[in-house]
Amino acid sequence: MNRVVISGIGVVSPLGTGFTQTWKELVAGRSAVRPITAYDPSSLRTRFGAEITDFDAKPFVRNRKSLRLMTRANQLAHAAVRLATEEARIDPATSGNDSVGVFLASENQISDPLHILDATVEACGPDGRIDPTRLGHEAARMYPLFFVEGLPSAELFFLSEEFGFAGPSAFLSGAGDAGISAIGNAYRAIARGETTVAVAGGFDDGVSWWCMSKLDRLDLLTGRNEAGAVRPYDRDASGTVLGEGACMLVLEDYDTAVARGIEPYAEIVGFGGGSDPVTPGEIWGDGTGLRNAMASAMREAGVAGTDIGYVAADGAAVIRADLAEARALRAALGAGADTVAANSVQPALGQLLSAAGPLNVALAAMTLREATVTPTLNLSAAAPRCDLDWVPGTARELRADYSLALGRGLSGQAAALALRRL
Repeated sequence: MNRVVISGIGVVSPLGTGFTQTWKELVAGRSAVRPITAYDPSSLRTRFGAEITDFDAKPFVRNRKSLRLMTRANQLAHAAVRLATEEARIDPATSGNDSVGVFLASENQISDPLHILDATVEACGPDGRIDPTRLGHEAARMYPLFFVEGLPSAELFFLSEEFGFAGPSAFLSGAGDAGISAIGNAYRAIARGETTVAVAGGFDDGVSWWCMSKLDRLDLLTGRNEAGAVRPYDRDASGTVLGEGACMLVLEDYDTAVARGIEPYAEIVGFGGGSDPVTPGEIWGDGTGLRNAMASAMREAGVAGTDIGYVAADGAAVIRADLAEARALRAALGAGADTVAANSVQPALGQLLSAAGPLNVALAAMTLREATVTPTLNLSAAAPRCDLDWVPGTARELRADYSLALGRGLSGQAAALALRRL
């Protein structure tokens, strides 16, 4: 099996463009959670979010025709891939790109609903129901690219077109678990020798009205529309807010990276997944799947719970979910749970959905390299049985040899990656 390392990281987040900028802001304890300004959120219960307010896709997307077809989520993904490949010195003009794999995850599934809103309203009869005859007439006047723009896996095409990537590929739909799994699949492809280089990660525009309206009434978001409301692991936790962004990693065979003069962030040494037994309509399970995911990743890495020095955790800021995560960590790490440092960046960046897991991988790698843990903000009094070291308030120096990155879905799914310091 080939060794697999992270040779480039690209991030577009509410705290800045570029992983270095986002990392600095996280270390400084800054938060991008504030009132939503992109549209009027007054009809929603949750009116706070973590928006990217200064993003311009033009410097990152060379093909202007493709740019016109991209959703905002696609644009964020494209920018993150360009940043990651530039850092890893993967040149789009290089002929070897036809073997580069692409493994992506996103909840992205629709174009702007406003494109078809007028036609849908006009298709309604007097009783408010859709009239098929009217719908057929109005469909001819609908925005013609609506379904093309809304293809979930369209970014695979855009990346292949612009960068020439033509290696193994996959697209996963989900939240943080899907993002981790995309990276895990890329890791396995390189380890098995299917390719030597792959781009992997996740992206989502969670603050969009469409996404907010879908998740607004679930057991996920806080109704406290105020600064500091996102409080993971705290006894006053009431839910999180949504964020938007993309995190992409360049994964590479260790020998190839070293031969190119790359100094990798860290080595990926284990991957695991699991799922909680939840009933339809439930979001949070009992943590069994997360425990199994961590156990599988550590087993593949050949390490014990006491070897793990840091965990980039989820921190849903929902008491039930936080208790399940804490329980899973104790079950998976054993005695190691008493000494491990773990944190959540949701108070700073919101719930990034499919980008959340990949960002945790980036943090798990950066923590090993920089010997620094970013803080969990807004945590003043830990909830009962949430008694791990969550690094509250301020960043901390930490030297660790192994770390875990966690990703959780919204129906009990979970995934984990184990990383080793180089």
